[in-house]
Amino acid sequence: MCSLTAIFATALSPLFLDVSSEVRTTYVSLGKIMEDRAMQVTGVRFGADVGPFGRFGIRNWDVSSLTGRRSDTHRHAFYHTELGPTWQYDIDFAEEWKLKNDLTRSWTMYRGFNREHDASNRTYHWWQIEQSLENPYIVPFSRLRRTFRGKDFFYAKVGIRHRFPIWEQLSFTPSVFTEGGNAHVFKRTFGRNIDGTGWGSGGLGSVSFRFEFSWRFCDNCSAFAYVEQYDVVGGDQRRTNGASTYRCAHNDWTHGGIGLRLKF
Repeated sequence: MCSLTAIFATALSPLFLDVSSEVRTTYVSLGKIMEDRAMQVTGVRFGADVGPFGRFGIRNWDVSSLTGRRSDTHRHAFYHTELGPTWQYDIDFAEEWKLKNDLTRSWTMYRGFNREHDASNRTYHWWQIEQSLENPYIVPFSRLRRTFRGKDFFYAKVGIRHRFPIWEQLSFTPSVFTEGGNAHVFKRTFGRNIDGTGWGSGGLGSVSFRFEFSWRFCDNCSAFAYVEQYDVVGGDQRRTNGASTYRCAHNDWTHGGIGLRLKF
């Protein structure tokens, strides 16, 4: 398999194709547990490497349910898809130090998601930038998303991670990250505005601890498995979320997943 992927990657050059597919026991979106049963997630990125100008491409990301549970509130298991152009650009500072930048302009598309609210048959737009400072020590990373045209909120994810090699192919990567946003994000997550205005004292919604094992078959193919602990933080947030009638409103939740990554 590795020889075939290497041949395919060589044939594509300077084009590239990245594919990831995974099964998650829980689906967390923008800091909120949306579904606490199995979901399937697929990400595809296709484009061209233009050397000193970075990598330009098209990204598609979609998620769907692996159970029939969602049918009690939604018309079908498919949740949504995200599609849009991307630009990746790395800045080298020194040996083994690199700032990776990933800019995305995307459309999130729903179709027949909610039985009761036709407004959920919508498409909304967003900008997102993901960054990580790769180095041999502690890697800080972040994701900032600003939505508009259909929704209006600012979301942030900030964390740190470190990769520990175990064998030549096997590695272990623990990470910790926080998720939060402005008042609109908190209304989406907890059902009401925490501080009523914006960030204030309620800017942080959750903290998650992730432990991932990755097995690299070759440069083009790797498999991974992870376990993650999700915790809502802040007294107001936990009380509000704990009182919610939504079936997936858990203040503390352990979940995990397995998947495969291919790079051509």
